[in-house]
Amino acid sequence: MPTKKILLGLILIPAIALSCNSKPANTSTASDTIPKKVTLPYDTLVDNKVAFFSGMEHGNTECLSSLESTTKWKSHAAKMDSMFHKIESERLEKMRIWADSQLTDHMAPTTVFYPFSGPDFLNANVFFPKAENYIMIALEPIGDLPNLCNMQPKAIDGYLNSVNRSLSDIFMRSYFITMKMLGALNKDSVNGTVPLITLFIKRTGHNIISIKPIGVDPNGKWNYLDSLKGVKVTKGVKIDFVDIDGDKPQSVFYFKTDISNDGLNVNPGFRKYLSQLPNCYSYLKAASYLMQWKEFSMIRNTIFDKSDCILQDDSGIGYIYFDKTKWDIRLYGKYQKPNKEFGNINEPELAKAYKDSVFRPVPFVLGYNWKTKSINMLYAVKKGKLKLPANK
Repeated sequence: MPTKKILLGLILIPAIALSCNSKPANTSTASDTIPKKVTLPYDTLVDNKVAFFSGMEHGNTECLSSLESTTKWKSHAAKMDSMFHKIESERLEKMRIWADSQLTDHMAPTTVFYPFSGPDFLNANVFFPKAENYIMIALEPIGDLPNLCNMQPKAIDGYLNSVNRSLSDIFMRSYFITMKMLGALNKDSVNGTVPLITLFIKRTGHNIISIKPIGVDPNGKWNYLDSLKGVKVTKGVKIDFVDIDGDKPQSVFYFKTDISNDGLNVNPGFRKYLSQLPNCYSYLKAASYLMQWKEFSMIRNTIFDKSDCILQDDSGIGYIYFDKTKWDIRLYGKYQKPNKEFGNINEPELAKAYKDSVFRPVPFVLGYNWKTKSINMLYAVKKGKLKLPANK
């Protein structure tokens, strides 16, 4: 996907009205003017860095124009193009078509809440592409972008190799494996979630406006880190971006923190932050069945309290916990008991619900059952907030 050139600042296109008798035209009527087109400025240095390790064309920033002429970068770019083309045709395009027909107002949410996300901005954006804010929480380190222009050629080659390796699971399985990612994202390799989140932002047709470290203070309020000196905070990052053809800024908030009951009990500031979340659309995938256990009841209850809808596979919240007097639920695909890695999970209520439900196919592969293609999706909407789409 070639990066389009975006003009900085405001582009104003005035209407020029000429009368037949050459008198000055009256331009005070709104209908005689062409609407203003606003193009948001973005950080070209940051954006070009991300484009470079994403294997995409970029501007002539500092050393990058010479780096992209190397055989290694050309090979990296070709591999990235090939892999993204493959998942676009085999998975992402099918997900978008399905979302258009099966998810209510999926273009409308102000906030998408994605706990246990890792750096997976990609799948959340495919299902909910127009959200103003994506709030992502996981244990993977935050990290930062590489300082490419100060790196030796061998180090740059190694970095591009690390990026490729870190993406192997999302390409093949559609999800990241936390224990593998904790190693893959250390400082000596990709260095955190920021590079991968921004790579997905770039590869989904956006420009990076800014990347800034943030923190949540003891009162549950987030702010930029340079305003929180001397304050104990839960650290995170805010990544602002804009569609390459758009004028509406969007943001990812990523926080590295433990959201088990034990983690939240020793972090009252972040617990307050969660309690102050706006109404949102929640997305859960490859969540290790954690919210089936009492040790994760606090985040489970937060999701129920704050969500207008929940889209998940069976690794999210246990079916038994959904209050059917508060939620309208639609099941898709087919249920298969979790594999031996999660052999201690048993959901007879969900199995029965699938047996009693009308079969609705899932036309894409997503989640833990990617090998067997026994894909299941649960879509729940809160009564009085949203309605399920007409049966299709």
